[in-house]
Amino acid sequence: SKMKPGTLKAIQSKQSYHHYANDPVGFCVNELNEILTDDVKTMMESVRDNLVTIAISANATGKSHGAARVATWFYKSHEDCKVFTSAAPPYDNLKNILWGEIGSVVAKHPEMFHSDTVTSLDIRRGPEDFITGVSIPSSGTPKEREAKFSGKHQKHMLFILDEGDAIPDEVYSGIESCMSGGIIVRLLIMFNPRQTAGAVFRMQRDNTAHIVHLSALRHPNVNEGHDVIPGAVTRDTTVRRINEWTRPAHPDEKIEEDSLFVVPDFLVGVTAPKKSGGFYPPLPAGRRKIMNPAFSYMVLGRYPAQGTNQLISNEWVSRARSRYDMYVLEHGDRPPEGTKGIMGLDVAEMGDDLNVACGRYGGYLTEFTSWNGVDTIETGTRAIDWYNSHKISSANVDATGVGAGVAPQMQLSGCVAMGVKVAEKPTVKSEIGQFKRKRDQILWAVREWLRTDPSAMLPPDEELIEELSVPTYTTETGKIEIMKKEDMKEVLRRSPNKLDALALT
Repeated sequence: SKMKPGTLKAIQSKQSYHHYANDPVGFCVNELNEILTDDVKTMMESVRDNLVTIAISANATGKSHGAARVATWFYKSHEDCKVFTSAAPPYDNLKNILWGEIGSVVAKHPEMFHSDTVTSLDIRRGPEDFITGVSIPSSGTPKEREAKFSGKHQKHMLFILDEGDAIPDEVYSGIESCMSGGIIVRLLIMFNPRQTAGAVFRMQRDNTAHIVHLSALRHPNVNEGHDVIPGAVTRDTTVRRINEWTRPAHPDEKIEEDSLFVVPDFLVGVTAPKKSGGFYPPLPAGRRKIMNPAFSYMVLGRYPAQGTNQLISNEWVSRARSRYDMYVLEHGDRPPEGTKGIMGLDVAEMGDDLNVACGRYGGYLTEFTSWNGVDTIETGTRAIDWYNSHKISSANVDATGVGAGVAPQMQLSGCVAMGVKVAEKPTVKSEIGQFKRKRDQILWAVREWLRTDPSAMLPPDEELIEELSVPTYTTETGKIEIMKKEDMKEVLRRSPNKLDALALT
């Protein structure tokens, strides 16, 4: 259609944002009409001023929302510009979360992108001038993953990584090789702080990045008690988590700083609805002890305490890993002669879960075998084949829910198999007290195996090592209780299937 005289010039003038090159907050407030929290403003200004910014965030405090606006600001206020965005697998993390936010910017301000070519996960002015999404393959070699992020050059470049603590180290190696080129190159890494391990944690430890924190307690929705920013964390959610995940401290109780929470004045006397109905009592002032590590990373935006209540010491894991490597060098990757194999089988609970089998021969642990599917007959058939091919003498099988039929099917084929219902009462007692349920008992057995057995060995399986490092335990109720499985899933972003299979041995 014909354009009125001066319209193209007006559009081009409107789309010149170079004067915002040093003012990301001004761009977002004035041009995008956004309401920003103080924490998000700090994150934006850090990207402007620092080579590497790590945004350690509580849940729903606006990090992905802010990152999408940072990407838009950088692209629109700098010419000759490449913005690469990525997120830890699965691909939906990138497509639905980060690019969902970028897409909302485009939808709200179509005039801003009038002269751009906008496609799925890509906005560009030209072949060397764009914002794009780069997926991280979960398969392939580390070299292949590194190559996807290497060799990128332009006058102005910005890399944005969401769920950065779950991104493989080789991705960071690839990006690092690009950081020395260009006039302005920036890296923004965002994540919820679950574990003190990996490339991002090492950057913090070694002071090679500028750190910003996004806390639920500083969010205006929580401070003011109503939705200043719709869709973000709420006061009700925060108060519920305080009641469920912390407890009042005893008057003379000594609490380590990383396990201590002091109720802020603006939440004293506040109540909130329970999920089960009714309301919590008004929140009293004073000190509280953090009982669930999820409170630290989901509410406070800080790493959980890893002290005496960590179930399995990193030192025990390290020793078991070293023993395995030494054993394989001398004897090869096979069980010791004369040992009997005990099979552990964790049965998938739902469609996206995995069945996982392993065998333990005294201190020797096989590699883990995983397969999809919740069909009991198929799982039983696969389990029978695994049992017979690994010279197993007996099997302990998860008998919760759909798993109840697997052990009987194995028995019909001549396997010595027993169903284990982890929610049942424990059958033994620890030196430090009773267990609450059988799941606590068998996970404690993994702890004691690694702590006391000089032959305990662990194969080089990063997922298993992660799962061993997560659980904590408490004796607050007078019984030993280990972190709930659903809380472990929140930390790991997957089910701890390998740890469960090991525990069943």
